[in-house]
Amino acid sequence: MSIFKLFTIAILFSTLLFSTTYENASSKSTKKWHVLKEFSNGKIKNIYDKYKKSRVIQFKGDGTKSVYILTPKKKSFKKKKNETIFEWEMNFKEDFVIMIGMYTVKGKRYLIYTSGENNSYLQYGLGSDSTSGKWKKYSRDLQKDLEYFDKYNKLISVSSFVVKGSGRVDNIRMVKPKKIIKKEKIIKIDKNTTIKKSPKVEKKIEAKIEEKNNKIETNRPPVIHIKGDNPIFLKNGERYKELGATANDSYGSKLKVIISQDIDIFKDGEYSVIYMATDNNGNSALDRRVVRVGNVAKETKQPIISDSVDNNEEELVEREDDDVDLEQRALEILEWEKQLASREQELENKKNINYPSRPGL
Repeated sequence: MSIFKLFTIAILFSTLLFSTTYENASSKSTKKWHVLKEFSNGKIKNIYDKYKKSRVIQFKGDGTKSVYILTPKKKSFKKKKNETIFEWEMNFKEDFVIMIGMYTVKGKRYLIYTSGENNSYLQYGLGSDSTSGKWKKYSRDLQKDLEYFDKYNKLISVSSFVVKGSGRVDNIRMVKPKKIIKKEKIIKIDKNTTIKKSPKVEKKIEAKIEEKNNKIETNRPPVIHIKGDNPIFLKNGERYKELGATANDSYGSKLKVIISQDIDIFKDGEYSVIYMATDNNGNSALDRRVVRVGNVAKETKQPIISDSVDNNEEELVEREDDDVDLEQRALEILEWEKQLASREQELENKKNINYPSRPGL
């Protein structure tokens, strides 16, 4: 065996050792992907790309109106310890929106990546060259992208990868950063120690806390409650009966739930019923009921992860369930639909607040 071949094998082995791949199209299938048909009848294909000289995933539909979701087998994608870098390769000739859903110690968070230049809260522009029609590789440190706008928060796991737009993707994975930053030392303060603050300082602190709480309440997604069993098991040919779902916004008001399903009761397999709800602030939620038809193995149901703060990362990961693999609030990308539709005006309007670009990796 030549030295070159040995070197190539060594690189491939090291890549596998220090990364977790979610999609590289090598399976020649699209079983990991789901089209949200409520928006449009987009199509997903596993094809051979002559420029990359490998198989890739192709999306073709009604532009950014078509939504494609990479669905994990469980509630979250598996990842090795200390993996925070999310990588993917893409080839797009038109506008797109990419959303990465995450579980964090503060609950669910969503990072948005677009073809624009500007950044805003938990949204980053990948630049105008991202729609050049050429293959490009992107590496984002999700931990840094998260804490840039949500300080002191911590990534636990990735729960979804959502794409809006027609194009091609490949090699979606998580990797470890080259240098793992050491944890900051925590200064312990004696319980009996009191820190005096002036009345003005206390009022400012209270005002900031109240402002922050109001913002969190406004940005909090609706909560969807699915009625009946989840998952549901049907015999081949048995009629599916939809039991529905309810939804409430962060203030407890009821919301309309849109239901989308694609079930073939005469073909064995696992199917999805999608439930969607949007509140008056534009915050959206999406949940899924699993329907298994015919001879499909039953899986053990586990408790759902809590949105409450928990410093024990391993315990939180263990509490993830198998039933929900589509993202709560995946429809938050609809909020960016307005920005995509008025991109030309947005570029001309210099009055918008532009956040400074986060330093590159």
